[in-house]
Amino acid sequence: MPMEPLDIFDWLTKEEWLAILRIGLGLWWLESVRHKDLPGFLSGGSRGWVEGLVENHPIPAFAGILKATALRSQRTWVITSWLVVLGEFAAGVSITFGILTFAGLVLAAFLNLNYLLLAGLKDQGEQGQNLMMILIAVVLFVTGAGQVWGVDVVIF
Repeated sequence: MPMEPLDIFDWLTKEEWLAILRIGLGLWWLESVRHKDLPGFLSGGSRGWVEGLVENHPIPAFAGILKATALRSQRTWVITSWLVVLGEFAAGVSITFGILTFAGLVLAAFLNLNYLLLAGLKDQGEQGQNLMMILIAVVLFVTGAGQVWGVDVVIF
């Protein structure tokens, strides 16, 4: 007698599966902070790498914005580095714990879009990760995924 396939959707509700996806995305953002060489990154150590990406960037307007703002000086680059880490941390905590989830998802998509634009065509592996994270953020945003297993259900 053949065995019945396991119906995983009877195990958890769709909303709970989306909460698992939300928590996974949030943990992905927290891992992004954890794996950085924070002392080097926060002191502006990644500036040379970003300048190399911007040098012959396929989107000159985006390169121009970076040169005029974040790369204007070492001081502005250090401020940008701190904002990146704080943004990744805030997105990670918000999405993982379902605290102001919509704001966290918008921040996450904004960060991923900027990383996507920064990498241009030079790092296709990174592009796939950023595209997938944007897709997950959009799905979670439109489904209201902060309302299950999250603080948002208590706040709102």
